[in-house]
Amino acid sequence: MSTALDPVADGPIGLIVAKPILVGYDPVTTDHAPVAFGLSMSRISGAPLIVVLVQAGTPFMPVSAGTPGVAGLVRQADSDLVADCSDALEALSTELADIPGVECRKAQALTAAGALHEAAEAEDAGLLVVGSRRRGQRGRVVTGSTAARLLRGAPCPVAVVPRGWTARGAMATIGVACTDSPEARAALRGAHALARAAGATLRVLTVVERGPALYAATEPRTAERPGKDVTAVEGEARVQAEEALRAAVAELGHDVPIQIDAFVGDPADTLIDLSQHLDVLVCGSRGYGALRAVVLGSVTRRVARESRCPVIVLPRGVEAPLEELVAEPAGATVPS
Repeated sequence: MSTALDPVADGPIGLIVAKPILVGYDPVTTDHAPVAFGLSMSRISGAPLIVVLVQAGTPFMPVSAGTPGVAGLVRQADSDLVADCSDALEALSTELADIPGVECRKAQALTAAGALHEAAEAEDAGLLVVGSRRRGQRGRVVTGSTAARLLRGAPCPVAVVPRGWTARGAMATIGVACTDSPEARAALRGAHALARAAGATLRVLTVVERGPALYAATEPRTAERPGKDVTAVEGEARVQAEEALRAAVAELGHDVPIQIDAFVGDPADTLIDLSQHLDVLVCGSRGYGALRAVVLGSVTRRVARESRCPVIVLPRGVEAPLEELVAEPAGATVPS
């Protein structure tokens, strides 16, 4: 029996790999967008899918042993957690019953983020998928407390999916935000591997930020060497940025159609505007902070918050995070 959440039928099918895709499903909104994206990624990678619903755990938590005169500590679960998600779990399990490789389960915790983080570590997840804030605009990512907490410290890549998102068909265009940093180059390699597995075009994007350093060349110097106009300076900046992207892309394989685009403007605004033309956007995390954690810079934070397509943010310090998710065993072939 077919359901509205079936993955697309015309994309490549991967082979089962060890690392599962973990999806957080909100039993209050019952927004299927994270599940739909998880199914699309499962279809591409062949990875099993685990959907987790979180309900409030016991508010009575024991304190550390040896604390004199105190038997326990009362801690309240987040107010946005339901007391019992059994009905939502049963309904979703029934809906997904005919899709192979999908498991639905519930967890108890004081926070949804805590439960999903713990599950991702326990399952050694290759990707953690969450939805937008409950009161966000449909079709846009608006990070709520769960997504924001996970983005501050996650053991694996995190995908944030706009509320109400649905797949437009086979994943056709994968974007990656690229700068001159190890984290951005890791995002480029991961996006390239994902595009290869999906049979998609890779769109490599960079944005030169406007500012005093960029426009210094417009200042007159001497009569013999006058300053350049703004249009010429911006044009040269785009050309230089494109050349840097081509050098980075040259280190990748030639088995993926690649489109390179350089822009001049506000990086976050530009990427958010471009996201409406992408099926997914891959971003790296900021270049410092704890290893195996997502540490967002201001641009990635805004893009993850306002994008019109799903955004995958990679943690730093994890070797080949997306490549592992979509890797094929040696000698294996992927049927079309």
